Amino acid sequence: MKFEELNLEPNLQKAIQEAGFIELTPIQEKAIPPGMEGKDVTGLAQTGTGKTVAFLVPTIHSILTRGLQGISTLILAPTRELVIQIAEEAEKLLKHTDYRVVPIIGGTDYKTQNRDLNGLNGLIVATPGRLIDLARSGTADLEKVEFFILDEADRMLDMGFIYDIRWLLHKCKNRKQTLLFSATLSVEVMRLAYRFMNEPVEIQINPDKLITERIDQKLVHLGREEKLPYMVNSILAEELEGQGIIFTNFKANIPKIVFSLRKYGIPITGISSDLDQKKRLRLMRDFKSGKFKFMVATDVASRGIDVENIEVVFNFDLPQDTENYVHRIGRTARAGRVGKSISFCSESDYVELEKIEKYLKQKIDVLPVHEEALTFPAGEFQVFVGGDAFDNAPVERNGNRNQGRDRGPKKQRGDFQRNGNQQRGEKTWNKESGDRKKDFNRDSRPGKQNGGHKKRPEAAIQEAQEFLQKADNVFGANKGPKDKNQKNHKKGKQQRPDSQRQNSYQNPKQENRNQKYDKSKRNLFDINDSKRSSGKKKESIWVRIKSFFGA
Repeated sequence: MKFEELNLEPNLQKAIQEAGFIELTPIQEKAIPPGMEGKDVTGLAQTGTGKTVAFLVPTIHSILTRGLQGISTLILAPTRELVIQIAEEAEKLLKHTDYRVVPIIGGTDYKTQNRDLNGLNGLIVATPGRLIDLARSGTADLEKVEFFILDEADRMLDMGFIYDIRWLLHKCKNRKQTLLFSATLSVEVMRLAYRFMNEPVEIQINPDKLITERIDQKLVHLGREEKLPYMVNSILAEELEGQGIIFTNFKANIPKIVFSLRKYGIPITGISSDLDQKKRLRLMRDFKSGKFKFMVATDVASRGIDVENIEVVFNFDLPQDTENYVHRIGRTARAGRVGKSISFCSESDYVELEKIEKYLKQKIDVLPVHEEALTFPAGEFQVFVGGDAFDNAPVERNGNRNQGRDRGPKKQRGDFQRNGNQQRGEKTWNKESGDRKKDFNRDSRPGKQNGGHKKRPEAAIQEAQEFLQKADNVFGANKGPKDKNQKNHKKGKQQRPDSQRQNSYQNPKQENRNQKYDKSKRNLFDINDSKRSSGKKKESIWVRIKSFFGA
């Protein structure tokens, strides 16, 4: 069936033709006619089946034919990227009308969103959290909303938005039509549809058939450390006409993958929750415009990337959620196109592989491993510079930075400056002359005082002697009654003989065995005392220091 066969409002029909929509997809063919009749619709279909147009066309047709004013439509989506995607599609369809669409997402300032909502005639596309904030403050007036649309309902329920969705459904008291689209039909989704929808038309598209028909799935068994070089070689060996997405389970892998591929001249970038919203949107626009050939992302972005030219999807890690595998590879083969996916399975992915194949009810074809692709390619490559945050080289575990980027001359030993700023009047190491002059930041190093000069020998001797004397007092641990004739140890006067001393750890039964000391058990500070008691000549301070350190 073709769009021109639908009896659509003329301005909407014109926008559809300019957007290049000709044939209806299965979900569109089944959802648009009942939606135009004002019936509630529940659509069960995977990503890439044309769900966005399936709920936008009947909604916008009703708005234009009835001439509704104010905020007449509310569309909820789980992620910011998906909200932007839906808003962009809605703008195309509203091109020849006076109606507007406003995306409401977190990470942007409230002032701009308040200005956009002022006097709005048209649609709101939003994530639940930020919209509730605006609704409670009175900025977003939802009293006139007649069309309530939930996209990726299963994803929103998984993310814990169920109470937000219920609050918004109750807030839209003038709701006439509800459209719900989901990739999976969970118990929570059915309960939500049963409670808030009025005898909905149920539409289901077989996901397994779509995957097997349009997506060529392949699997490669590799070790964890072999994934990255194998992917680099695979991309370099195959010239792609379209673009590609690389999915990983961990956002910490994104910089590592980006830098490794850029080092070999591959135009790539990445998005994760670590980036603020403005940077994520800018990178997404650059990716769609073709500035980057590849993008690295986690599952958070797997449902928000809608690029028609995606030719291949790499699963760097197999997803821990089996349904996310379908959403990942569904980024390719969109709008009736064909695509392929290549998944890497390491020793830590076998559990997920078994679950995925059970979910798909089929085995994924395994590719043979090319031994020459297990190491990074040799030769010189022009490093790709993307002009984003990933141009800064990452720090590896061994403390070295990745090669492939010119970071200027390496700092010499005397170039260290506190807080990164050179102090006024400071002169550091001169490489040409080999002359090192005063460096104010070096005065605080241990062992240097008075402008960096060493201590005088007499001061060092005196300090060591006082330390040893204090140690004798502490570790000698005289336990017996204090002798009245005993004088201050510091003054070098008469002291108790060593035979009357007791170490703090010595057993009382061993008091009469002092003549046969076990050197491994006696106190280190008693060594010199035993030598003095033998009647030998008093040793110098340097001998005592060497004895103290076991020399």
